[in-house]
Amino acid sequence: MVTASHSEGDKSKDEHREDDRHRTLRRGRVLINGLQSSFEVVIRDFSEHGARLKLPQVWLVPEVFDLEVLSTHGEHEAQYHCEKRWQEGVMVGVHFISDALQ
Repeated sequence: MVTASHSEGDKSKDEHREDDRHRTLRRGRVLINGLQSSFEVVIRDFSEHGARLKLPQVWLVPEVFDLEVLSTHGEHEAQYHCEKRWQEGVMVGVHFISDALQ
């Protein structure tokens, strides 16, 4: 079972956020195992320091991974090294550990 310190109705989650997230529906890919494995995600919110991801199904996201941001045509736009901050079911909050890698 996946547990988290965040819920959709919990306004306290915003207290520790460094900046506002902007709603989006972008395609992304979680990259793990030394970039050898990937899983499609939808990027629901995006900010300078983090994002909220929606998984296609429930699975335990690693504590640290890379997030590839894809264009509307499925092409590579950017890649971020991420730290999982919370996970509740198919929703995952991440913090960018480093600036975007091109």
